[in-house]
Amino acid sequence: VRARRGWRPARPRRPSHALELRGVTAGYDGGTVLYGVDLTVRRGEILALLGPNGAGKSTACRVAAGLLPATGGTVAVAGRDATRDGPVRRSRAGVLLAPEGRGIFPALTIEENLALYLEDPGERDAVYGRFPRLRERRAVAAGALSGGEQQMLALAPLLQRPPAVLIADEPSLGLAPRVVEEVYALLTELRDAGSALLLVEEKAAEVLGIADTVAYLAQGRVSWCGPRAEVEQDRLAEAYLGMAP
Repeated sequence: VRARRGWRPARPRRPSHALELRGVTAGYDGGTVLYGVDLTVRRGEILALLGPNGAGKSTACRVAAGLLPATGGTVAVAGRDATRDGPVRRSRAGVLLAPEGRGIFPALTIEENLALYLEDPGERDAVYGRFPRLRERRAVAAGALSGGEQQMLALAPLLQRPPAVLIADEPSLGLAPRVVEEVYALLTELRDAGSALLLVEEKAAEVLGIADTVAYLAQGRVSWCGPRAEVEQDRLAEAYLGMAP
């Protein structure tokens, strides 16, 4: 069969589902923490995973990033079965974990931390242009920064090279409200750049302002998942976060 002149094969479409957990079970030392968890994060979407302390949120992050193997179910990245992939292969596929506790190297300077992710000096200069405070302290050890500055150092380089998937485990932990706003604005920019974000938080108030989809995790199970507009505030506060509505 002869192709007509000017014809080009269609480019394969990128799957809209950047990260999927299907029926995932996982745990530690023979104890189960996650029971058949289903989560889907699409490109250009923020999925907020909410729930009380001990619900299994951080365990879900570790499984998604390849740091903890699933004992059942599957993990897919961009439509490909990645269940058996470790963290290195997941990272090469564009899955990045920003762990609870900032995810920086405290003994290295700001410049050295940035250079680990951005080899190009021009890209580092772009970060400094956006965050002048980091430029002023570029020779300072990252461990000497405030909590907010450390979080910015961890997340700012991603604006230069947005990951396919960012898993952020409680990025607002211990931050002042003003800094939380800055962090969430940065995460929104990543979403707008096409990244898929799995954003894990224990407190719901701020994250509901930027989430596209919300999932509740309770006792290792997803008890509800849907659009942010359908979140029932009273039920969320009372049943999942232990607060009076």
